[in-house]
Amino acid sequence: MSKLQINSAVFLLLGAATFWGLNFHEAKIMLRHVNFIEAGFWRYLFGVGFLFLVQIRFLKDLSFQEIKKGWKGIVLVGFVGIFGFNVFFFWGLLYTSALNAALIIGLTPATTLLASHWILKTPIYNRQKIGIAIAFAGVVYLLSKGRPDQLLQLKWSIGDLLILVANLLFALQNVWIKQYAAAHSNLVFTFVTNVVCFLGFVLLLPILGMNTPPIDTVDFWLSALGMGLLGTCLAYLFWNRGVQQLGAANAGLFINAVPLAAAIFAVFFGERLEWYHAISGAMILLGLFYVQRSGAS
Repeated sequence: MSKLQINSAVFLLLGAATFWGLNFHEAKIMLRHVNFIEAGFWRYLFGVGFLFLVQIRFLKDLSFQEIKKGWKGIVLVGFVGIFGFNVFFFWGLLYTSALNAALIIGLTPATTLLASHWILKTPIYNRQKIGIAIAFAGVVYLLSKGRPDQLLQLKWSIGDLLILVANLLFALQNVWIKQYAAAHSNLVFTFVTNVVCFLGFVLLLPILGMNTPPIDTVDFWLSALGMGLLGTCLAYLFWNRGVQQLGAANAGLFINAVPLAAAIFAVFFGERLEWYHAISGAMILLGLFYVQRSGAS
């Protein structure tokens, strides 16, 4: 691979991670106006719409037989993975901060490694175990708000627990992508699984009702469009392309940039940064970097 291709892949992967970091703050804005199911509906209405416009020329290759043949992977990734993740993501953000959520989601490389070991029987080496332990310690430090002396009395907020469930579903989604996505082109698979996610929100809307914000609610619509265009359409396209160029194992490291991007954006969204955010974030990044560089030992 040429240096230009490597630089291109790094740019794309960092771009995707940056957009996902921004998602946490845009989601908090959307939740001021609608419930968490409606927030997911609007994100994926715009996201699927933009994906359709960008990929329309590739959809001619999509057939019912292809969907029927790969239905298991499409359902697992689209409904359980993407839809399930987003339900718990938006729900959790009702009760915890965007920065806390981003740091917990930052555990994704480690939880993906565990899910891969459980489902695909991939080995876990000693150095990987150490890295996972360091990253988990960072999350515990975050949830204790920098008071290790209170760990025995540690109480997770409902929002933190919901975001942790989202993290686990995202890890399963990554494993299922590795297991099933090869049966389709990356672009078609991305579009179809996002459509399945969108349909999930459509089915849930009658339960909680629909409360469309007025047109003049500028902050809501800018956030919905931002999550749809940047945090869904472009992020997934950038990520898929970057993975193709750099490989899944190397690309996984760039997920670690998500909490860093969320922390940087927090300053612009009026969210207060505490010293324990920096320490716990550094611990999580250190642990995940250790995991990514691990080998047999």
